[in-house]
Amino acid sequence: MRQAVSGALVCWLLAGTALLAADFWEEKDFTSWSDKEVRKMLTDSPWAKRVNIVMGALQPEASDRYHAAPDPFGFGGVGAAPLPGEADARQFAGIRRTTVTVLWINALPVRQAVVRAVVGRDAPIPPDGREFLAEEDPFYTVAVVGLPPPFALLGRRIDAVKAETMLKRRDRPPVAPELIVLERDDDQSIRALFHFPRTEAITPAERDVEFVTKLGPVTDIKKKFRLRDMRFGGRLAL
Repeated sequence: MRQAVSGALVCWLLAGTALLAADFWEEKDFTSWSDKEVRKMLTDSPWAKRVNIVMGALQPEASDRYHAAPDPFGFGGVGAAPLPGEADARQFAGIRRTTVTVLWINALPVRQAVVRAVVGRDAPIPPDGREFLAEEDPFYTVAVVGLPPPFALLGRRIDAVKAETMLKRRDRPPVAPELIVLERDDDQSIRALFHFPRTEAITPAERDVEFVTKLGPVTDIKKKFRLRDMRFGGRLAL
């Protein structure tokens, strides 16, 4: 079932969003969610928010172009041996903008939307789907979905990204990620998974939590989530 997550997310993220009643996830079983409701859960729900990001770097001065100037993400000089995709990364010289989705990917209603997207409406849930839904996740896992392919090069500076990433809480210390994983989705876009330990418990009393990361010199992501809206079946679902 986890192998199907990539394809399902890409399919529904590319399809856009729709305006629907806010609490369909409480009103009916997920197996009967419509296509529009699945799309809304994965792109525009209490667990999923679209974020506009800036990427790239300023062009070097003409006098510097024949020297070892850093590439747009700070991965090394232009004279360094190229890696797969590195040539694509250099197209980011100059500032560009794109839209990504920040998604609490292991929250139960999000998992239900993925299973529903894979098996279809009102279809029986196969054993691997039931297992996927029942898995105990030791992390709060926040995904940034839809990054352009050159962001695969972030693998070179994971430690730097970790140092700039946190879940900010009210009146309590921020939670730092334990692990960051980069995956390539079916459309060749990059999905960054940020795993935060659940030992740093997030409670409804905190009211909101903000995901913060920095993926490049100008690529900051900040998105706040209201915890009171992230309740499912009477309890906080993260």
